[in-house]
Amino acid sequence: MLKYVLRRFVYMVITLWVIITATFFLMKLLPGNPFGEAAAKMPPENLAILKAQYGLDKPEWQQYLKYLGNVVKGDLGVSYQFPTRTVVEVIKQSFPASLELGIESLALSVIVGLTLGIIAALRHNKWQDYSSMFIALIGISIPSFVVAPLLSLYVGNKWGILPPGLWEGPENRILPAIALAFGTIAILARMMRASMLEVASLDYIKTAKSKGLATGKIVVSHMLRNAILPIVTILGPIAVNVITGTLVVESVFVIPGLGYQFVSSITTLDYTMITGLTIFYAAILIVVMFLTDIVYGLVDPRIRMSGRR
Repeated sequence: MLKYVLRRFVYMVITLWVIITATFFLMKLLPGNPFGEAAAKMPPENLAILKAQYGLDKPEWQQYLKYLGNVVKGDLGVSYQFPTRTVVEVIKQSFPASLELGIESLALSVIVGLTLGIIAALRHNKWQDYSSMFIALIGISIPSFVVAPLLSLYVGNKWGILPPGLWEGPENRILPAIALAFGTIAILARMMRASMLEVASLDYIKTAKSKGLATGKIVVSHMLRNAILPIVTILGPIAVNVITGTLVVESVFVIPGLGYQFVSSITTLDYTMITGLTIFYAAILIVVMFLTDIVYGLVDPRIRMSGRR
């Protein structure tokens, strides 16, 4: 298991380095000026001083080596549009809201999605199955940027059941968590149903039933462990998607998250902010996938053995 973990860790570091390198040089290909329209009106001498201040007067390979060294130290640079704010400061200020919303929506997605999938599989071709899959179909068909305004408008404003926005008390978290989890619930429910039905048709399940084991014991001890494997595989990307949040959900419910900062940096060509936030998002995804691989290896030892061979 230790060799398996070390090998995955090396892959993680190499992947992150490739992403940092690709992001850095792709930023250099973007048209426009990172200092905004004001830079076009500056005298050449002032512009040269400004470029020297940010190290843009040096060759790209020197800029890259310096930036790579700073990233290793945890320094993602200073924003071009807001020189008094570093990228790390922006992440520290904005990411907690996105993280909290993401964790809440992920927990809601896993609990509701897996429950619906299990019920649908155990009551195959019955009304419970049809009802669960109908809910899943709605979740897949309606994106979050439609669900979020509808929840805010009707549940929040017209019916007054929950706050329509802002990021204050616990009650303010419910609607955005539901909006963000809506599609994920549908995906998990459909996958869990399909996986449970596949496992239910295997010989060892039929043997367990023929021995007279209780349905609950068969489901918990024999079906869930094998049926959950495909779910564990996709939980990594899903977790990153909901933890990082979405711009629309954060905008509709006025959540001070990181999604707004990311899109704003792209529109203003804030190179350091774009690169820093991209690296941050990528690091989250890679770490989560690394942990997913470890969990997958613990759940199914065959993964470790095949990797060793």
